[in-house]
Amino acid sequence: MEDQDNDNIYIYNEEAEEHPLDDSGPNFAQAAQDPQIYAKEDNGGNESAKETIGSGKIFLLLINLLLNPIEGWKSIRRNKISSDIVQKKCFLPLVSILAVCQFLPLIYSARVSLPFLIEKAVVTFVSFFFGYFCIMLLLNVIMPKTVTKSVSTDFGKVFVLMSLSTLCLFYILMGLLPMLWAILIFLPLWTVYLICRGARFFQFPNNIQISCTAILCLVIIGFPVLLEWGLGIILPHITR
Repeated sequence: MEDQDNDNIYIYNEEAEEHPLDDSGPNFAQAAQDPQIYAKEDNGGNESAKETIGSGKIFLLLINLLLNPIEGWKSIRRNKISSDIVQKKCFLPLVSILAVCQFLPLIYSARVSLPFLIEKAVVTFVSFFFGYFCIMLLLNVIMPKTVTKSVSTDFGKVFVLMSLSTLCLFYILMGLLPMLWAILIFLPLWTVYLICRGARFFQFPNNIQISCTAILCLVIIGFPVLLEWGLGIILPHITR
């Protein structure tokens, strides 16, 4: 009888006595009727925590990635930043700045026309903005079926967004420093290196690791350039 009585006794420590339980929330009966209550609250808490990550924090992660690729990718994984946050607070601002930089030739060159620069700015923005969605779709199509799930994860999306953000940053520098264009033209090779160093976190099988890494490099680096080239050919015929 004593054992049965002890089973129904709640034992509280001294801290619990000093801080009484909060009975303002749903009771156990309510939780049993709707077990998704707490799941929704937890998801909302995580989303609000992610929303507190500012642009400054993400740009610091981007700079850390550029300076130390391995530790940079580890920090990005450790912070568990959602792709939506990276897109809104890092990728889109850089793409917008890159589009604005297309108007810089008006300062140092008198032989360019404003309509041409407007067209170039639109092509640049579209190539990167819609290029991101096309890259994710293309990776799901051409990647081996055994690794498509790892690429489609939130980290996979952040991986593509961060890689494209480094490209935008390099192209911005090339626009701001046209006199160093012959040197800065090689900066996108650093993005290739970042992709190669970060591909290990996808844990590709050993027999297809090299091929999957090569696909990542070719698609992420090449698709925006290919899309910009195609739009540059099509758009003038549309705007005539």
